[in-house]
Amino acid sequence: MTQSATTVPALWRQGEEFARLGHWRSALKAYDAVLEQDPGHAMALLRASRAALALGHYRDGLAYVLRALARRPGGDEVVLLLARALRMYNEPVALLECLEHSRWKERRSAEWLTEMAMLVSTIGDNALAMELLDLAVVRDPRHPPTRYFRGVVQMFFGDMDASERELEKCIAGAPGFAQAHWVLSRLRKQTELSNHVARMRAALQRVPPGGDSDAYLSFALHNELHDLGQYEDSWRALERGCRVKRRLSPHDRDDAKRMYGGLVDTCDAEFVRPMDAAPGPFVPIFIVGMHRSGSTLLEQLLGGHPMVADGGETYSFTTQMRYAADYRNRGPLDATMVARARDVDYGLVGRRFFDATAWRARGRPYLTEKLPSNFLNAGFIAKALPQARILHMVRDPVDTCFSNLRTMFSDVNTFSYDQLELAEWFGQYRSLMAHWHAVMPGRVLDVHYDRLVADPDSVMRGVLAFCGLPWDAAATTLGPRDGAVATASSPQMRGGIIKGRTAQWAPYADKIEPLISALEPWR
Repeated sequence: MTQSATTVPALWRQGEEFARLGHWRSALKAYDAVLEQDPGHAMALLRASRAALALGHYRDGLAYVLRALARRPGGDEVVLLLARALRMYNEPVALLECLEHSRWKERRSAEWLTEMAMLVSTIGDNALAMELLDLAVVRDPRHPPTRYFRGVVQMFFGDMDASERELEKCIAGAPGFAQAHWVLSRLRKQTELSNHVARMRAALQRVPPGGDSDAYLSFALHNELHDLGQYEDSWRALERGCRVKRRLSPHDRDDAKRMYGGLVDTCDAEFVRPMDAAPGPFVPIFIVGMHRSGSTLLEQLLGGHPMVADGGETYSFTTQMRYAADYRNRGPLDATMVARARDVDYGLVGRRFFDATAWRARGRPYLTEKLPSNFLNAGFIAKALPQARILHMVRDPVDTCFSNLRTMFSDVNTFSYDQLELAEWFGQYRSLMAHWHAVMPGRVLDVHYDRLVADPDSVMRGVLAFCGLPWDAAATTLGPRDGAVATASSPQMRGGIIKGRTAQWAPYADKIEPLISALEPWR
């Protein structure tokens, strides 16, 4: 056995032990020593990336991952770890390259194919995700996660009947698969003759209290009881779900206050002045606002215009801010990123945004980006992308906040599970939007949800004019569309614009009195 063959495993074990103890600097040194002897050691590259990121070196972490991609590893574990890392760094083109070289059609398991499908779906390629899932079903027709995620993707594509069939197959094989119950509760309006309330109540008795399954089942039970008009029981289920989620994902109010205050202090009229920049390959249209304010509806309408590609909900702009600041912030923005923002190279942010996002435009001259929380980044967007249009969805405060309260988000919107924290965030958001209007007049167009629903023709004429687009009546209807809608609103986007909808919060007015009172200044 050669000295190098002896040394590399020893160094690897050192790196793993240091990483286990959280001694990231020593771990990185050990992994780098492995790479000196074996530059193509893909697993060492991925471990080094994790250590670099833990030390706060975002760019170095990404560089290690891209080096691992260049090695084209083939093992099941290392390819999945690489794909997860590329998704975490929000490198969608590289993720697709990773999959392309993985020879996934030859020998991968249903479990492997399903996780890869989930990763691919998060970057918006749901057609490819379904190909992976179709093969996963062939490999193991009884694998519940495969059936679950096939149901999710079919929901994204608007095939609710197929989605329901897949979710039922998942639950038949794994009765406690809480996420499947939750998605099923959202596919259609439940009735007295057709609902899953009894089954979900039984499932709730079997799951450990206080965990993710408890939260999913509680929100699912709320959804169905709400449809059935059983509002007392529905509210109790929602309260339980919110309590669990708030414990699992606590909201950092102090960081939020520092972030909002830092944005106002940093982003004055001089700071947000656009950079001198060459024209990009497309005009970005950012759709911002609170979640559940109608952003998906506006994007779907704009996507009907022949000059517009709907890009969906991505963190592409945040990703470029992270790279420029060499820092991985939490969510779309946090207080530390705001503190670093004054020294960011916004020319670099803009160039990297176009390079990373051009593929989504599919050759069209306009591209939408509808991550609602980009309202936090509006000043940075205006500075880095002079050609960008920013559309701000405005909806009734109580409608908006109650819809947030009853929506179970994944790992974002941690403020939404407590009435007073939700109202506080809403007030901070509205104050920041007033600031953006003051320091960059004319850069943001408010689009009122109620007016859009009542008179889409008139409102969309103003939207198209603001964006520099010619009038096209296709941008006023939700006709049949190709592609998927991968947001919390996907079940509502297939039946046309719904007019005359009653306030969902009305049956709970007495229960949400703290929220209503706290929102009074904004109504």
